[in-house]
Amino acid sequence: MRRMADSNGKTVSRALPGMAITVSGWKTLPKAGDEVLEGSETDIKKALANRIRKAETEALHEDIDAINSARRHDRESRLEGVDPSVLEGTTTSGPTELKLMIKADVSGSGEALEGALNGIGNKIAVSKVISTAVGDITESDVMMAKAANGGVSTSYHIHARFLIR
Repeated sequence: MRRMADSNGKTVSRALPGMAITVSGWKTLPKAGDEVLEGSETDIKKALANRIRKAETEALHEDIDAINSARRHDRESRLEGVDPSVLEGTTTSGPTELKLMIKADVSGSGEALEGALNGIGNKIAVSKVISTAVGDITESDVMMAKAANGGVSTSYHIHARFLIR
């Protein structure tokens, strides 16, 4: 800014609230409501850098809160699709069930593995897929396997991980 002038065109060094002034010499035109900083160029650069850093930190905190909320919702919804009889450990009379929880690197691998495992069985033993998901095995997966009266084992096949009982 090079010059401030009042409504009569007289140069002023200070603008008070409610005072109409004309400002000339801006490098870029500010938007209405933008805050004007007074100080040396280095002080202004530091202040602007701090504001940018603060805005990035606030955005990061909002992202973390959103991620944590999504993870909490995911954990809660994992048990929604599971058959309650599987979690209670009640089974019908007949062949012994091999209960499986599949965790794959991509959904296509998990679906293919689930399709292959659902077809395996005879009158003595059958396989039953409790859940299929994408990602690493988590603590909630282990807890769900224990709730389904299952043991926990990790195997690798077609880039997939599954919990077995």
